[in-house]
Amino acid sequence: MVSFLTMKVTRILFLSVAAAVTAAEEQIKVNIYDGPTNCDQVDKVKVGDQLEMHYTGTIDESSSTGEPGTQFDSSREREALHVTIGFGDLIEGWDQGLIGLCKGAKAVLVVPPEMGYGSSGVGDAIPGGATLRFDVEVVSVTEVRYPDIFDELDIDEDGLLTPEEILVHFRKEGPDADMPPELMEKDDTNKDGVVSREEFGGPRMPWLDCLEMMHVHSEPTALGLAVRWLCQRDQSLLEVEVTGKTEL
Repeated sequence: MVSFLTMKVTRILFLSVAAAVTAAEEQIKVNIYDGPTNCDQVDKVKVGDQLEMHYTGTIDESSSTGEPGTQFDSSREREALHVTIGFGDLIEGWDQGLIGLCKGAKAVLVVPPEMGYGSSGVGDAIPGGATLRFDVEVVSVTEVRYPDIFDELDIDEDGLLTPEEILVHFRKEGPDADMPPELMEKDDTNKDGVVSREEFGGPRMPWLDCLEMMHVHSEPTALGLAVRWLCQRDQSLLEVEVTGKTEL
């Protein structure tokens, strides 16, 4: 049986993905000119990572609009920029072009207008239809980790979550908030009135979807807390549950 809670979150995911689909005519070009090209996974930029980076943006020499070589922005004149990759906070050229770069790498990203600021541009600095050139440096890469919330909720440390303990999580929205009415039916699989650690299990949706939803809905709203209930579980069980037992 598919729960209303899961249906609501899945619908939000579908709408966000549909809104993000674009028909880029060209692809971003990435040229690493300094620093490492191979590195451990922990130092490699992945979707959901938080980056500290420097950049200088200019109009590319291949651009059909604007004055080639004109600089429109640079973090070198300020502090390094802190960003989260892959969730639409940045232009598509960055969300795609930074993936796979290593900590310490310097690269040039040539971003077509479809993956930058499109036909509208940005004020007088970036004309519509401009192809952009970003000289970037990855200063640091931090993988965002979300702990399993079972221990946080298991106040008496008996390895079981009672409805009262679970309610504490959803009351973060406000003192009168309630947990989704179908939650115990969904998670208390043996119907003994509590949720064991085994029943709690791993994330209830693919991890990249979890990362995006937790990033977008980080505030303690009803939806944000529901997402954390579904996602902040033992990630070591993710593969088994997503590919095998869990039904969305």
